[in-house]
Formats: sequence, C-alpha cells, structure tokens
Amino acid sequence: MYISTGNKKLAPTADTKFLIWNLPAEKTCPFATELCKKFCYAKKAERQYKGARNARAVNFNDSLRPSFTVAMALEICKYINRPAWRGKKVLFRIHESGDFYNKEYAQKWIDIANVFPNIQFLAYTKSVRFFVGIELPDNLTIRFSVWDDTKPGELAIARYMGLPTYSAVDKAQFADVPIIQRCDCKKGCGD
Repeated sequence: MYISTGNKKLAPTADTKFLIWNLPAEKTCPFATELCKKFCYAKKAERQYKGARNARAVNFNDSLRPSFTVAMALEICKYINRPAWRGKKVLFRIHESGDFYNKEYAQKWIDIANVFPNIQFLAYTKSVRFFVGIELPDNLTIRFSVWDDTKPGELAIARYMGLPTYSAVDKAQFADVPIIQRCDCKKGCGD
C-alpha cells in the first residue's frame, strides 16, 4: 500500500500533515469524459515515472481486497501515531490520480472517513452517482470535477446532491452549477 505525504501544492507545514492515495489514471475512472482522458495530468506521471505507475497498480489491487478498509485504517494509524504527527491537523487527499471505480469502493472510503473523524478527507470525482442517497460523514468532502464535455445528467446529479464543483473550463458555461474553483491547467489540474 503506497500513501504519499504530500506534493508541490500539498506540502506539510508545522501544523498540518498530508496523506495522498492514488490509483491508476483512466483505468479507474468510469465516468471520465473524452477531454478528461485527453488532458489527464495523471497519465503523464505514469508515463514519465515507472514508480508512480507501479505504486498506483499496487494500490488498485489492494483496494479490491475485502480487507482494504481495515488495512487502510491501520496504515493511517501508522502515520498519525508518529511523534512528529501527533497533535497536527491531517488532511487526506483521496485520488490525486484515479477515481471511485464502483459504489463498493466509494463506500469503503466513507467507512474509512468514519473511523477518523479528526482527519479531513477530500476527493475530486466524476463518479458522483456512487454517492447518491448516501449520507457523507462531515469530514469527507466530495467535489464534482467537470469538463466542457461533462454530460448534463451528471451535472444534474451533482446539483441535486449540492456538491461543490471544480472545473478546468470556463465557469460561465456552468452558470447554474455552484462551481467553487476554476483550475489553472498550467499549474496542473488536480494537484
């Protein structure tokens, strides 16, 4: 199981620590649009860095196991129980690469978030339909990620759920959707 502790944008500070969990790009993205597939920043890293590709493949296989929820909870405990982490705010980014690939896997993350109410979990996703009718814990933020070619039905689901939306495109195109941030792709969407 490979969890990273930050990136360029999520660098630890004296008060805050980061955990990041990644899966393979595109393979685990059932609702990726054609534009998303074309401009996927995570695929670039997998092509460029064999280690990233291999770690994400291992993570995907681990996520398929019935014991994933318990194994992830134990891994998180290893980090938060380190002396340098005690008393710090911990933020957990689910899927800097990859996405919720089915409803069962999404439920596993809800269960994990419920175990750690003092950790804030965040995921950008196109798989919003896996969360319909499910009460999310207060410490799990799901943001809908949209592109120009996002289907109106998917937008309707996100709007129905009241999910904040993150876009790599001009937010004027989605005037009726509560977009909270527009990505500057020059810096790398989703980082």
